[in-house]
Amino acid sequence: MRHTFTAMTYNLWGDWDLPRRTPALSGLLTGRSPDLLGVQELSPAAVDLIDAALPGHARVVDDAPGWQEHANLWWDRELFAEVDHGLADIGMPTPGRGLSWVRLRHVEAPGLAPVVLASAHLTFPGNAEEVRTERSPRTEQARSAARELNRLAGGDPVILCIDINDYARPLWAFYDGGFREPFGTLGRTSPITHPVTPRLDKPMRWEGVQVVEKALDWLFFNGALRPRTAEVVDYFLDGVAPSDHKPVTATFTQGAVT
Repeated sequence: MRHTFTAMTYNLWGDWDLPRRTPALSGLLTGRSPDLLGVQELSPAAVDLIDAALPGHARVVDDAPGWQEHANLWWDRELFAEVDHGLADIGMPTPGRGLSWVRLRHVEAPGLAPVVLASAHLTFPGNAEEVRTERSPRTEQARSAARELNRLAGGDPVILCIDINDYARPLWAFYDGGFREPFGTLGRTSPITHPVTPRLDKPMRWEGVQVVEKALDWLFFNGALRPRTAEVVDYFLDGVAPSDHKPVTATFTQGAVT
């Protein structure tokens, strides 16, 4: 028995310029319709937008504000069903923000182990404490996330949707925790995911800083999953980008592959 499905991670850019971006974001999600979706920089308006764009999907429903304001997780109801969910503390300074996770059982392949799907957004390098101390919290946040996911999964497969806000040591912390990512597993390097350039509807400018193109957005995985494809998605609608980040999507197979 095996099951092949798609997963996507996406930093939604909060409410920034959301009315202008709504058609593009809706068009991307409707067109791609990933089987599993984990987002960061969520907002209540974006929750409603995603629900409308993915009517066949369910998401975590929880009264805690972080599920509306920071991160949430969606899944195709024909393929997966929720077992349980939670929000784990991994050392994030923002209230309500941490490691958001849901355990999903396979609907059409009930003999397969459940999948733990999670989302996290490591702390921005410009936060006040890091500016003051010149010390990054992201490596320890990554170690905490890896430990917690391994504990939750107990050997079952894990997919982590993450904006890592870094390029080196936090990634190594996940590798040390037994996680891998699809591009490297497939013998490739990841294209850049941030910033999206050009945002044709409105130029993006930062004063006094050189913006470096970088890969911040990742789909880490662990357990009995095999990545088949991986892509950083370029998408514009009428000259408008859905976000300042590009989504990352991958196809995974769980179970025996011949």
